[in-house]
Amino acid sequence: MKKLYYLFSLCLLALSACAEPSIEATDLELHCTSQSVMNFTGDGGEGVIEYTLTEKATRSSAATVTATADVDWITIKSIESDRVTFLVALNEGSERSGIITLEYNGSYAFTMVEQARTTMPDKTFVATHLGGSYYGKFIDTDNGAVQTEGFNYHIILSDMQTQSVQSKPEAATEYRFDLYTPECGEWNKEHRIPVGTYTLDHSSSGKAFSIDGNRNCSYMLTGNNVSSPYRTATMVVTSESIIVDVKFLDNSVHRVEYYGEPVLEDFEWETFGDINPVSGYTSTVEFNVTDGYMYAYFRGDWFGTGDDVWFMHMIETKAGFSGVYLLFNFIVPKSAGGYKNQTGFCGTYTLSDPTKSLEYTFPAGRLRDADGTQLNAWYVKCVNGGIDMTTAAPIMDGTITVSESNGYVTIAVDGVDDANNDIKGSFEGKVYEYDDQSAVNL
Repeated sequence: MKKLYYLFSLCLLALSACAEPSIEATDLELHCTSQSVMNFTGDGGEGVIEYTLTEKATRSSAATVTATADVDWITIKSIESDRVTFLVALNEGSERSGIITLEYNGSYAFTMVEQARTTMPDKTFVATHLGGSYYGKFIDTDNGAVQTEGFNYHIILSDMQTQSVQSKPEAATEYRFDLYTPECGEWNKEHRIPVGTYTLDHSSSGKAFSIDGNRNCSYMLTGNNVSSPYRTATMVVTSESIIVDVKFLDNSVHRVEYYGEPVLEDFEWETFGDINPVSGYTSTVEFNVTDGYMYAYFRGDWFGTGDDVWFMHMIETKAGFSGVYLLFNFIVPKSAGGYKNQTGFCGTYTLSDPTKSLEYTFPAGRLRDADGTQLNAWYVKCVNGGIDMTTAAPIMDGTITVSESNGYVTIAVDGVDDANNDIKGSFEGKVYEYDDQSAVNL
């Protein structure tokens, strides 16, 4: 290393000697403001060299900054007015180093790039199945109803068809990860994991490109259901693969490889997930509730569509939580006033169509992949807080009108379930519980 620095000094002297004699070194300077030595793991990645230009002499110059690397495993990606971005390739051999040279009109700056050798995993696991669920933005009620920056996916890389978050095939080995992505799942379409590099985050910040490091969120499950949390993890998602390097608490390293599009498969279901239609009805459903109990939760841009969402659910009898139970996600424009307008959910809603404006629409009712929870738009009958799925029906089309008068809210439903039965009725009551669950830290 001393020899390298010695050669480095000679280069600087030579370059100074070759500078234009009419321009003093103090007249025109190129200064790197980032680290002079940058270190990379064997996986490589992207780096940024930041610089400033100082021209003390008053003169015009058409010179531009150039950047070159003295090794072929470093590629200059872009040169901007204050930075140079470069890429370091995967290192499949021993430790190595290279030099990036920046030049501006006879002024030079140098950055050394050092890369470690590739870490050989103790085990390589090739997953044949990618399961999981998309949850959208997570509301952290323990921290003042803060909404996460990233959109939440729970993914399962397995050697067998996945079942659910709560269960797995008896002999399967599964690597599970709670991802937070910068983009939402495609509206009403396949659940495709956004391309990028994700890193384990033990602070559970919910930031984009992070993996929740909580041992109950990201872990490996062996064939005999032993759970092993991760010490570190780096996941690279491309359009045709998912590669994860995981280090466990005992410092063993596993490489998990999945080859195929990063699209979540459907779970295998033992119950209602495989039933079509889900509705337990064979004829028109009618209801009329006049003094119900309502909840209204404002969730901001919950679906990542640029509109706001009011999640409303209501029960006929609060004591014992029994009777007619309805739930809806109502999508409203930002102009509706957000949480400050606590009647901002009033309006007439039709079924969401992703090819058109989503303002004043509702997404169709469905069961969440991970656990069978009812989402978006449902009619249900409850008895003592329990839902009997034989009395449940997802609302798949129709019109829902929400109005308010003298503190009472009326929700008129003229809908259709997934068995083509009419769901008709009126639910009137007061909103007793409001909650602002919109983003406060984006």
